[in-house]
Order: sequence, then structure tokens, then C-alpha cells
Amino acid sequence: MNSRTTTLAISIMAALYLSGNAMAQEAPASGAESKNVQELDTITVTGYRASLEKSQAVKRSANSIVDAISAEDIGKFPDTNAAESLAHLPGISVDRQFGEGEKVSINGTDPALNRVLLNGQTIASGDWGGNPSDTSGRTFNYTLLSPEIIGLMEVYKTPEARIDEGSIGGTVIVHTRKPLDLPKNTIRGSVGYNYNDRSEEGNPRGSALWSWKNDDETFGALISATHDKQDIARAGIEFFGYNTGTNIPASATVSGDGGNVATAKIPVGINSAYFQQTRERNGLQGALQWKPNEQNEFNLTGIYIKGKYNNFSESRYVCPGCGDQDKITSATVNNGYITQATVTDGAGNGNQPYAQLDTNYRESTVTTKSLNLRHDFYGDKWVFTSQVGSTEATGGKNPEYLMKFLLQDGGYNFNYDGSHTGVTYGDNSASNWGLATGQQAGGAEYTTTEDKEKYFQFDAARDLDWGPLNKLQLGYKYINHENGQDSRGNAIYANQNILLTSFNPGTTPSGLYDGLNASSDLVNWPTANLNSVLSYLKSLPQGAFENKYGQMFNVKEITSDLYAQMNFESGKWRGNLGVRYVDTKDKSMYWLSSNGGTYTPVTSTKQYYKPLPSFNIAYDLDDTKVLRFSAAKVIARPRYQDLAGSISLNSTSSDGTTCVDPTSCNLTGSGGNPDLKPYESTNYDLAAEWYFAPSSMLSAEAFYRDIGSYIVTVTTAQQLTDPINGVSGIYQISSPVNVSNAKVKGASLNYQQAFGYGFGLQANYTYATADASSGLNLPYLSKNTYNVIPYWENGPWMVRVNYSYRSKYFTQIGRLDSQVFTDEYKQLDLTASYEINDWMSVSVSATNLLDSTYYWYNEVKYAPIGMYKNGRGYQAQLNFKF
Repeated sequence: MNSRTTTLAISIMAALYLSGNAMAQEAPASGAESKNVQELDTITVTGYRASLEKSQAVKRSANSIVDAISAEDIGKFPDTNAAESLAHLPGISVDRQFGEGEKVSINGTDPALNRVLLNGQTIASGDWGGNPSDTSGRTFNYTLLSPEIIGLMEVYKTPEARIDEGSIGGTVIVHTRKPLDLPKNTIRGSVGYNYNDRSEEGNPRGSALWSWKNDDETFGALISATHDKQDIARAGIEFFGYNTGTNIPASATVSGDGGNVATAKIPVGINSAYFQQTRERNGLQGALQWKPNEQNEFNLTGIYIKGKYNNFSESRYVCPGCGDQDKITSATVNNGYITQATVTDGAGNGNQPYAQLDTNYRESTVTTKSLNLRHDFYGDKWVFTSQVGSTEATGGKNPEYLMKFLLQDGGYNFNYDGSHTGVTYGDNSASNWGLATGQQAGGAEYTTTEDKEKYFQFDAARDLDWGPLNKLQLGYKYINHENGQDSRGNAIYANQNILLTSFNPGTTPSGLYDGLNASSDLVNWPTANLNSVLSYLKSLPQGAFENKYGQMFNVKEITSDLYAQMNFESGKWRGNLGVRYVDTKDKSMYWLSSNGGTYTPVTSTKQYYKPLPSFNIAYDLDDTKVLRFSAAKVIARPRYQDLAGSISLNSTSSDGTTCVDPTSCNLTGSGGNPDLKPYESTNYDLAAEWYFAPSSMLSAEAFYRDIGSYIVTVTTAQQLTDPINGVSGIYQISSPVNVSNAKVKGASLNYQQAFGYGFGLQANYTYATADASSGLNLPYLSKNTYNVIPYWENGPWMVRVNYSYRSKYFTQIGRLDSQVFTDEYKQLDLTASYEINDWMSVSVSATNLLDSTYYWYNEVKYAPIGMYKNGRGYQAQLNFKF
């Protein structure tokens, strides 16, 4: 028998035995506590401390380990989206590469291994196609989710059988508002203005909600709309991975610590990036609620979000790794890295040293929509719930225009040490960048994504009076999910010699790179005018568009779930025990090529069955103290592109012809893996909570994730037969594979207290560590994360400060197999508000007051990969309610 399953079973049986003994001695409690969460959704709270009490009550009454944020919390945090609001909770951290939280990590797990459910159902997600950390994962792009549409957010850190599977760290359930829960003719809204000091641009934002119900409170309607817009101007210094200085000539002057220049690592490229993006988000949410009688209730909810992420990126980079090592005439070696070098025009093979200026314009619209119809029937003994719905999202770049200019004359030198970076050209002027007739000027690419799901769900629940057993829950769910990407592009060539001076050039804004410790020509360089670039590209003969098969895939996934859950409550004990049985079938369509030739479509099917038991138990020591324990088996499914990424095989001999003798050929390949199994983990959680005063609590949690199967991309030896040319042999294949024996463990502390005179404090700290097989890193796991949130609320005034910190974490495998880590990140936010009267208030807020640097590096901090500044954000807002 599997040892993890045995351990889980023993834990559940032991806890049931202990609770059973106590239950036999104590009188059954009333069922009131189990209804708290439903009742709380109708509470009208005013003031920040009151909203903290509501969130605490949700946590206190839950049978699982849960954290919550109420509508008042979200409305009062200075947050641009729901991810930023979640980041204030213990055990939760976000990644802010573009200045705002986009992905959420729960208890040290990759954001792709956590799920977001909207009113208990999947919400499809799309991305804008230019974020290097975007993956075809199964989480949600939080930049699309405005806080104004949310009534309550719950984070289930321990699973229950009734909740959809697919999370290893935790599941976020977003509850939107219902019209019968609000007063008749409720009107709420806001108008505001936000400003970013790095882009030096400001934009209006606003939201409005109207809710109505009839006098009998049997029918209601709600509609809300949101608008948000911000302009981003991100400055970045980037390194395109590292290789070794093998081809640096012996005649080069070498200084430094005496290291071998031939084995020292040298940057392949050093880039100065100027990224401008307008993010405009418009959302519409509606709900109809009808209770024709005491037995029936109907809810129709829908949401539509449209985000525009158009962006213009300019990059100028030197490229000593682009065949220019032979032109290096001097170099400095420190700690195994070449930290300074001079590339001289005319040296080596005599060719012009390579440097490039890119202009890249993307038009990107991301949409998300969902529709859910729910019917509840309340019988004498049973409650039957039926739900049917769909959700769909689109995204990508549609289109993307790329144009380049090449360095025409002269060389350059570079230097860096992890804190400071400099590049100096022999000639930095706009007239020294251009193209010759016949060179590729650029091209256009259309890469679009689609994510959609249809589902049906039936649940049955019955209250019981079987000793400690007080409720039985049963259910079935069918899901038809499809995720895919299409791509096509062309090449456009210059038909005459051109220079950057013909493109109405400007220069990078003064102060754009402040704080990045960059110098010389990295911070002051000529830029191209976007309209001039687009006009030029469209005026040239357009190359034929061809499918980019290497970027195309499609996955169709059918899931059928059955679950049974038994809730128990007696005296001081309460909890649930259940199992969810999951049947998943993936049909992956991808493209296969051999020796760079024609692509052939391939379809592969994978099916697996997983029973997922879960157990949660809580013990109320007294009215203010709770102990909790949970044990569960969980899964998270592979990323879609990992399942269906295109596969390219190289079956050639050393002379470039098709291999005849496989034992003497270099057989290699790369791509996806349609045979991937899901991530699997056995989770254990322990918690203690003390609610010692209103709006106050002290809690501690310990978590352990025994991950028996997880997915990494590695190179492995595989016996394969090339289906195109029939070559059989041992191929060295770089692809995602399942590996075993990773463990994540940690603990968190959470403290909040309302002091006298309106003062209060929220603070939490999380420690997490991982041990993976073969020394592999688990993404997005910070060892230390904490938030400190002091506040003051007195009469109509409220002021709150939020300081957050997360330590370094592994991010991804980058260019040339770089081990990309993100350095520690600190953020300081402030908000203040004043209630003018019962229906109107004003607030001001500031985010990222420290203007923190987002820093990527390759294993060691003195080997940078990227460093970015996104600027500070300021916002003023008028809120109203009737």
C-alpha cells in the first residue's frame, strides 16, 4: 500500500476516534453555527473594524482552515485588483513584475497550482501575450478582476470534497453580491483618478452598482459596472542569459581575479528596455434572483470583463554572444563571470559588431465572460441544487508588429556587477542605426488564445440527526473544457537603405531609469516614433503569412466528478469527512516536426482516475479558542501547453543528412509531453485560533505538502522512433516530465487587535521551505513573507498603512537554461478616507511608495537577468451610496 495513503488514513482514523469518544460524552449542539457564513453575507457593516469582525466570523465558523476578506475590506484597501487584496492575508504572496499583482501563491505553491472559482465555478482566463511569466496554467489573471464587484472572498487552504479539485496550495472562492441580500434600490458607486509618477500619466476610474427587489422580497435584479485605466511606463535593464567566453581570443587583455576567461560566463546580450502600456479594464456584472415560494430559488448570474492591454516596447541591446566574442579586445573576470569587456570594430573576423534596436507594438484585448444558472429546491428533508453554465476567455496579441534597426558602425564596451550596469557605444546617435536593402525589417504576428468551459452540476444535501453526523452532501459534476492557441506570422524586408533618423526619433524620457543604477548609453538613447514605424512596415511589400506551428496547440479535457461528504458536529467538535472521485480525459493536439521540416499534426489521449479523500476537524476549546486539523489528497492538473507543446526532433548525422546509424548520431528533441500525470500531494494542516476581543485575534498555522508527483522541464534519455523518417534510437529530449518526492512545509502567524482611541494593527508572517528531488527549485516559494498593517479609525476619519515583504524566490527556467530567481521585494502603501456624511466619503491612496526594484538574477545576485522600475501610484476617489 502507498505509504502516503496509509499515513493519511491513519491520521483520519485517529482524529475520528478521538472526536468520537468526546462526542459520545457531550450533548449535540444546535445547528446555528453552520449557517453563519450564509447569514453573514447579509450583514451591513460600516467601518473598517466592523468589516474585520465579519471576516473573522467567516473564519471562526468554518470547518476548514479558511481566511476571508469582506466587501468592506476590499473597498477600503488601496488595491487595483483582487490579487492585491488577497496579498494581505497570511500565507499568500503575489508577483508584481508589472507593478500590480497578477498571480497568487498560497502557502508557497506555484500560482498555476491554485484555483479561482467565481461563485463556486471556474472562470476562464486569458493573458495579453507579452508577459514573460505568462503560462498556459489554470489560474486566473487577477488584473481583470475589479475589487468593486466582489462581496466576499474566501481562501480555502484545506479542501473539502464538495469543492472543485485542482489546487495544491489552496482555492480562492469569489462571491458576488445578490439583489435580495441588499436593501431595495441600493445605489453604490465611485469616481476617481489615478496617476503614475513614472509614466507621468493619469486616468479616471469609476464604478456603479444598482440593486432592486420587489416589496415581497421574492424577486430582485442587480447590475454593476466598473471602469479602470492606467498607463504604465516600465524601465528595465535586461540580460539575455549567459554562455562561456570560449571564443575570446588569447590576444585579449584579461584582468580581474585571475579566473579563466574561456570558462567564465559572459552575458549573451545586455538590453535597455522601455515598455509603455495602457491597461483599460471595463466590467459588467448582473444578477437575477427569484424565490417564487419557500421551496424554490433561482439565481442567474453573469459577468463580462474586457481588458485592453495595448503596449509599445522599445529595446536596445548589445550582443557579445551573437558571434562577437572574437572581437573582444579586453575583459575583466570576477567570480567566474566576465563583468567588463570591450568589443572593437574591425577586430576578429572584421565584421561589424552586432547590436540591435527593437520596436515592438502589440494590440491585445483580453475578454472574460461567464454565465451561471442555479436552481435550489428546499424539500422537507433534502435540498437539491442544479447548476448549468459556461465561461469563455480570449487573449493574445492581435496583431504584434516588430521592427528592428542595426548598429551601423563602431564598437562598444559594457560593465556590470549586479548593482550597476553600463554600456557605451562608439557612436550613440540615431544616424548610426538603420537597415540595408534586403535585410529583414520585421514582421507581423497574430497569436490568439481561447479558454472555454461548459459544465453541469447537481448537488444534494440532507440534514441528519444520526448522533454526531448532522449533514450528508452528495454531488456530480461534468466539465467540458477546451484551451488552445493559434499563431501565424510573416516577414517584411527593407526595399531600400533606411536610418532611424527617418522615423521622427526622440530620446528616452529624463529620469526613466532613475534608481536602476544604469549609466552611459543605457539610459539616454534614441527612440523611434510608433506611428512612423507602423506606417513604414505597412508600406512595404507584405510577406506571405504562414502558420507558426511551434506555437499552436489545443487541449480538450473532459472531467466527471462524484463526491460524498459527511459533516459532523457534537459539543465542541465539528468538521467533515469526504471523498471526491475524479475522472479526467485529455485529448491533446500538437504539431511534430523532424529536422526542421514539415510539421505534422498529432493527437494523443490520456485518461486517469483519482480518488481524493479529505478530512477536516475543529475543536472549540471555549467560546474564543479553536484548534483545527486537516488531511487530504489533492491534485493539480498540468499546464495545457505542457501537455500539447509542439515537438521538434533532430534525427540528423554530423553532416546534416538523415541519420543512418543511430549509435553515431546526435539525436535530440524538445517539446511538450501529452503523457503527463497531474501534480499529486498529500496535505496536512494544523491551526490554532484565539479570538480574544472584538476585531482581534491571534492564530497560528502549520502546513506540510508531501508532493508525490510534480512537473519540471528537464533533458532525459528516451527510446523513440521518429514517425516522419523512421529513425529509432536514444534521443536526448528536453520536455516537461513527472518527478517525485518534493516537500513543502511551513508555518504562519496572524495577529490583529483593535486598541483604544481608534488605533489597531494587523500583522502576519509566513515561513515556508521546500525540499525537492535532484536539487530542483519549486517556483514562487519565498522563505519569508510578512505584512504589517497599522490603522487608525476615529469617527469619520480612517488612515491605514500597509508594508509587505517577501524574500527571494525561484521564478522560471530562462534563456540558455538560466535559473531565474526574483530578489526580495518590499512594498509600502497608504490610504486615508473621510466620511462626509452617511452617503458620501472621499479617499486618497498611494501604492508602491518605496518605488521598489523588481530584480531577476541567475542563481547568484551578481549575475543579473533583469531589473525593473514601475513607479508609484496615487489615487483620489469619491464614494457614494444610497
